Amino acid sequence: MHFLKVPVKKTLSLLFLAFFLQGTFAPQKLFGQELKGLALSDATSNFIKKAGFKTAKAPLSSALFADFPYNITLDLPSSAGDKSDWTIFLMTPQEDAYENRFFLIELINYFHAASFPFDIKVVLTAGDRQNIAGNEKMSGSEVFCKNIEGMQNAAAFVLSFDARNKTHVIPGSNGKISPYYFCRLLCDSMDRNSCPYSISGGIFLSLFKNNLLRNDAILSSLLSREIPAISLRLLPDKEAHASQINSIKDFFAGIDVQKCAEWSQHYIPVSLFSKRYWIEEKSIIYSVMLFLAAAMFILADFAFIFRRRTKRLVVIKRRALRSNYLILLTAIVVALSFYLGQGLARLFQSVGVRNPMVLFMIKLAPAFFIVSTIYPLELGRHSHLSTYHYEYILSISAILNIFIFSLFDISLFYLFAVEYLILALSRAFKSRLSLFIFIAIFITPYLPLVYSILIFSDGIKIYKLIFCGFKENLVLAFALVPFNLLWLRILARLKIKAKDNKKRIVGYVITSAFCFAGLSIFSGAFIFSLNRIFFTKIEPYHMKARVFNSEKLERTSAQVYDTEYYGGKIRRVEIVSSKDAERFSIIVNGKNANPVYFSVYDTVSSEKSTEFLLPDNPPKKLTVMYTPDSSSDQDIIINAYYLDEENQRPMYFCETLVYEARGDQINLRKVQE
Repeated sequence: MHFLKVPVKKTLSLLFLAFFLQGTFAPQKLFGQELKGLALSDATSNFIKKAGFKTAKAPLSSALFADFPYNITLDLPSSAGDKSDWTIFLMTPQEDAYENRFFLIELINYFHAASFPFDIKVVLTAGDRQNIAGNEKMSGSEVFCKNIEGMQNAAAFVLSFDARNKTHVIPGSNGKISPYYFCRLLCDSMDRNSCPYSISGGIFLSLFKNNLLRNDAILSSLLSREIPAISLRLLPDKEAHASQINSIKDFFAGIDVQKCAEWSQHYIPVSLFSKRYWIEEKSIIYSVMLFLAAAMFILADFAFIFRRRTKRLVVIKRRALRSNYLILLTAIVVALSFYLGQGLARLFQSVGVRNPMVLFMIKLAPAFFIVSTIYPLELGRHSHLSTYHYEYILSISAILNIFIFSLFDISLFYLFAVEYLILALSRAFKSRLSLFIFIAIFITPYLPLVYSILIFSDGIKIYKLIFCGFKENLVLAFALVPFNLLWLRILARLKIKAKDNKKRIVGYVITSAFCFAGLSIFSGAFIFSLNRIFFTKIEPYHMKARVFNSEKLERTSAQVYDTEYYGGKIRRVEIVSSKDAERFSIIVNGKNANPVYFSVYDTVSSEKSTEFLLPDNPPKKLTVMYTPDSSSDQDIIINAYYLDEENQRPMYFCETLVYEARGDQINLRKVQE
C-alpha cells in the first residue's frame, strides 16, 4: 500500500495528467460521448486554428444556420505566390481528421512549407459517415462537389482512416474508375516507402464500372463530376505512421498537373513475387489484336469446305456449322434456369442461409442439372451429333464471350482469353478423367473474380447479383455457356448404357450431382486458399444501421402553424427533441405537383410530395419555414431518428408525427404513420 504515501497534490496532478492524456489519445470522445454534428465541426476547426492556419466554414444547408455541422476548408496557395491554374483537393471526413489530427497537421505543415506548382485546398467534410442510408445528397462531400461542379483543372486525393485489416487504395466507386496516372502514382509512392497496402478490386477493376463493389461516398461525388480522384483508406497504425505520411508526401510531390487530365481508365494492376506490374490500355489493345490474328489462323480450319476431303469429313464439319444454334439455346436455357435457382436461393435465405457464396452456388445448381437433362433429349433428336460438334461450338462460344465481355470493359479480355486457351487445350484430351480435370481448371480463373466481389463488395450489391433480372441472368449465362458445353462434351463421352431415355437421364443427373458437389468443394477450398495465402482477410464492410418505428413518442414534440406575411402565408414547422437526434425528416404532401412554393432550405420533389434536405445531426430545436402552394390541403410528416442506446449494435428508432393542414386549421392527425 505504498501508493498511499504519495502526497495529495502529486496524486491530483497524476489524475489530472491521466485525464488529459485520455482526452489526447481518444480525442473522438467527450465525457463518454462521441463528438458529432456541430460539436465535431467546431472541434475540428479549432485544432487547425491552434496550429496557426486560417479556416473557412462552408455550410451544408443553404439556410446558413450555424446549428448544423459544416464543411471546413483551408487554402494553401502554390509556392509561386500567384494564383495557379490547377487546384488539388485533399478531402477527409471530419471524424477521421479530428481523431488523427496530429497526422493531418503534419501533412498540412508539409504542404505549407513545400513548393508545388498548384494550389492545395484541404476540405474536411461533415456528414459523410452516415449511419442511416437515404440522406446522401446532404453529405459534406456531395454538397462541396455540387458547388465545384464544372470546375476545370482540378483533381482530388481522398484520405480516410477507417481501414480494418490493411491499408487500401480505392481506384473507383459507383460505376467510375480513377485515372491510371493517379492510381499508379499513389501505388508507386506506397511501394517506395514500404507501406503495405492492397488495391480494392484486385485485378478486376472493371467491377467498379459495373457497380458491383463497395462505394466510397467522397470518391463517388468527385468521379461522377469528372474530377480526377483517388482514395486512400489508411489503417490507423502508429508504427506505420512514418511510411504512410511519407507515401502521401511523395504522391503530392510527384503530381504532374498536365497528366492529371489523362482519363485512361482501362488498366490492370498485377502483383507477382512482391512486385507490382501494370497492364495499360495500350497493352490491352495490342493483346486483343494479337489474339484476333491467332484466332483467324485457328478459324482458317473453315477452309475444309473448299478443299477436297473425304465426303464424311465434309458432312461432319458442315453439320458442326449448323449446330451453332446450341450456343444461344444453351444461354437461354441457363438464363431461365437461373430464375429457378433464385427461387431456391430465396427459400434457403428465408431459413437462415446468409452466406452469399452458398446462395450463389444454389442459384447455379439448377442450370447444371437442367442442361444435363436436356442433353439426352437433344441426342434423341439429332443422333448424328458427335463430340466434334461440341468441340467446335465450344471454341465459337469462347471466342464470342471474348467480344461480348470486352464490350463491357476491355480489361476483361484477359480473363476470357485465358478461358479460350484452356478450352482450346482441352480439345487435345479425350479421356473422361482429363476432361473432368479441365472442368476444374476452367472455373479456376473465375474464382479470383468471385473472391474480389466477396471481399470488396457489400451485402446489398452481392444480393442484387444473386437475385437479378433476365438481362443480367442472360449475361451471366453467356459467361457460363462454354462451361456447360464442356460438360456436354463429357456427357457425350460417358456413353451411359441405357435404351430407355428416362434411365439415361437418371444416369446423367446422378453424374451431374457428383460433379457439382466436387466442383463446389474445389471452389470453396480455392477461395479459402486465396483468403489465407494470397490476400488479406476479408475486409468487413460498413453496414447501415437498422431503423424501426417507435410505438410512442418519447423524445420528440412539434408544432405546425401559419403566420401572415404581407398578405401571404408562411408555414412554420417547429421541432423540439429532448435528446440529440441523428436526423430530422420533414415531408410535405399536397394536391399539386410541388406543395412547397418557396423555402430557404434545399428541397427535392417527386409527384405531389416535397422533402426538405436537412443535414444529419441537427440541433435539438429546429424551425423550418416555407410558403405553401395555393392548395389549402397538405399533410406534414415529421420523422425523428434516434440511436437506440439499449442495443449494443447500432440501431435507430423513428418517431413520427403527422399534421393535417385543412384550410386555416392544422391538427395532429396521428403519432405513427
